[in-house]
This record gives sequence, C-alpha cells and structure tokens, in this order.
Amino acid sequence: MTSVDFESGARAAGAVAFAIELDRGGQIRFTGALELFGLEQTTFNWSAFCARLGPADHARLDAALRGDQLDLRIRLIGETGGVAYVRLLGRRVGGQRFEGLMTPAGLSGEGVLRIREEHALANAVAAGEVIAWYQPIIALETGRLAGFEALARWERPGVGVLAPQDFLAMADDLDLLDRISTEVRASAIADLSLWRTVCEGGSELFVAANATVSELVSPAFPDALLEAVRQAELPAGAFKLEIAETEIMRDPDLAAGVMARLSAGGIALALDDFGTGYSSLARLEMLPFDVVKIDRYFVRAMAANESAGTVVQSVIQLARHFGMKVVAEGIESAESGDGLRAMGCDFGQGYRYAGALAPDQALLAVRHGLEGRFLPPA
Repeated sequence: MTSVDFESGARAAGAVAFAIELDRGGQIRFTGALELFGLEQTTFNWSAFCARLGPADHARLDAALRGDQLDLRIRLIGETGGVAYVRLLGRRVGGQRFEGLMTPAGLSGEGVLRIREEHALANAVAAGEVIAWYQPIIALETGRLAGFEALARWERPGVGVLAPQDFLAMADDLDLLDRISTEVRASAIADLSLWRTVCEGGSELFVAANATVSELVSPAFPDALLEAVRQAELPAGAFKLEIAETEIMRDPDLAAGVMARLSAGGIALALDDFGTGYSSLARLEMLPFDVVKIDRYFVRAMAANESAGTVVQSVIQLARHFGMKVVAEGIESAESGDGLRAMGCDFGQGYRYAGALAPDQALLAVRHGLEGRFLPPA
C-alpha cells in the first residue's frame, strides 16, 4: 500500500494513517489530521511514542506487535495532557514494519487520572516505594510476639502509606503483582534474618509472606525461594509461605508437587483464608501444610453468630487432627482472643494487637514487645 493510499483511506475513515518501523530502535509516523487526537508532530521515536501511553497499553501494544495483525484499543496522551481512546488497525507488511489506520474510539477525561496513577505505580515499584510492612502474630497462650505477616504497602511521597486495596488491583492490571510479591518476600526474609541475629529472643521468630498460584507453579520459583532462605541462614520453618485456598484450587495437582519440594527444603506452608472455599477440605491430608489461617470473616462473626463459632472450632479440631498449627486473622477484641485461645487456637493477628508496622517499628516490637501498643490500622 502506498502513502497516497494511506492518506486517502485516512480521510475516508476520519482517521490518520500510521507506519511503524520496529528495527533500529523503532519509530512511528502518522499521516493525516493529527489534531483529532491531540498530537502535533508526525514522527515519534518508539520510546517517545510509548511515553504517551499508559504502562498497561504499552505492554499490550508490545504483545500485539509480535503477531501479524494489529487490532488494539489504547489510550493516547495528547500534547496538552488530554487522553484520547484510539483504535489501531493494521498489519505487518514486512519483517519489522506495520501499516494501518488509527481511528477514534471515544474520549474520556477520566483516562488522564488513570494513566497518571498507572505511571506513578509503575515508577514506584521500580523505585522501591512498594515495600514490606509487618503485622504481628501473637502466641495466644502466652500473649507474646511470635512472628509477623509481611504485607505490601506503597509509601507514596506526598500522599502517605497506601494499603493493598488502594493499589493491588491496578498492579494486577499492569502485571506487577508477581514483582511486588517477590520484593515483599525478599524483604521479609532479609528482615527476619536480621531480627533473629541482633535481637535477644529473636531466634524463635517466624515471618509469613504470600504467593499466588501463578508464582507457585513458575519453574524458577521454588529454587529462587529456597536459595533466598538458604542465603539468609534461616532454619526450617522460620519462613512460612502463605497460599490462599482459592488459589490452590486453580491448579491443585501442579501446586502440590511444588509445595512438596518447598516443604522438603524447610519452608513452612500456610493455607490462607481457610473457610472461604470448601473444595480443598478433602485435600488437606494430601498437601504438606504446616499452618491453617482462619479467615477474618469467621473470627469477626463469632461474637454475634453461634454457627460461625462452630465453624471456627471445627477448623481448629480438623487442623489439629492433621498436626497443623492454627492462626486466626481479624482479632479485634480481647473477648475474641480469649475465646480463640480457649478453643485451642495457637496464634492470632489483628488490630487488637497491632496493625501493620513499618520495618523500623517492627524491629522495636521485636526488641521491646507489644505491651500497650494497640495501634490503629495501617
């Protein structure tokens, strides 16, 4: 197709023609009424053009350009900061060249904020602003600090500390979840190693951190995690990997093999959010779990709902039958903690004891305990 054909087609469609050259660093050239899309210059090098896209759109475009046909809806940032929703329609016409049309696909002012937030989160992950904070886990029999659960927090400059519900959904859209989880686990392992070394009484501490099933079944995952724990000189059971019940059931057979390998290597395994699904009940005996975590819904419902208390008691008995420890999440009152201890629950966490603590606060808690430190949620 010639440039004359492109210009004619663009005018007929109320759009602009484009040509993408992917070799020698790449560039994109437009022909037509670019003012429709908030652009002025006709030629961009590839990095400059991608800077006008949201991070998610950049990744999707890169993936689309691996094929031979291009049909993709993306968000394009104009010269004045406005956002146009556009559709790229084209095909590969040579080894490294695409040609086609860019047509309007609707305009939205809300897109500006979304793209800014995506860039902010992507940059924050790259800059190490998303880090591990630590929620204490208490031994209910003694009331003493037993360990921590590592949780992701975004320490956003000028805004404050953001909890997972404020950014993890967007991180999922940007394919950043695995990277965040990896950083949180690495920090948890390193911090625990430090605490056990420098703090009197720290040698008995454990730390728990999460993994998704997609991470769990990744070929490189078990070796990388086992090596990180080995280099930190942590004893068997000191690092606990939490896996949600619903995650496991997405691929239970493959997950089981990896879990057996991790368990043999000294990593304890915790079944997270137990009680939110039922398909794994029959699989408990088949999977090498060391810990069961009771979902906060049942813990919070115990005070007003007798059946919730019955469920909790049954889970504790079932776990004990299989030789597992039990952690109850979401403890918010002394009454809940006392009731769970009476049922035989081993550990508890929740705002009754403390919210998630920054690493320096967690170190203080290891050294001096949590007495009198019932902190607000973080």
